[in-house]
Amino acid sequence: MRFAPLRLGAALLPLMAGAAFSAAAAQDTAQSAAAKFAKEFAATDTNKDGALTRDEVQARITNMAAGRGRIDPVHAKRLADLWFDRADVNKDGKVTQKEAQALLAATFRRYDRDGDGKISPEERAAAAGAAKSGR
Repeated sequence: MRFAPLRLGAALLPLMAGAAFSAAAAQDTAQSAAAKFAKEFAATDTNKDGALTRDEVQARITNMAAGRGRIDPVHAKRLADLWFDRADVNKDGKVTQKEAQALLAATFRRYDRDGDGKISPEERAAAAGAAKSGR
């Protein structure tokens, strides 16, 4: 099964899985990515109920910097829907931190090609290339 949300690359991964691919760090471990993710999750959970709604995810994506500007609302909705549909495993209309972390972990494993628990600069570049090409 193809991991469709990974095609979102530069736009969506910084929101929820970007901690695993931080440009500022030479290498991120799964543990450091999880810690960064918890902070991102809390910032996205604007009503502080412990779960993300589709609207919260879309609002977060809309407000992200994307290259030279913000993501347009139509594209943000598409990205949010793709991520949300993949993350909401039990299809209850909300994404818990556990569900979102499971998606982060799957993303991390996919891009940690050598299985050493770190995303190297080379693996980060390969992930970005795959995202741009739609793989």
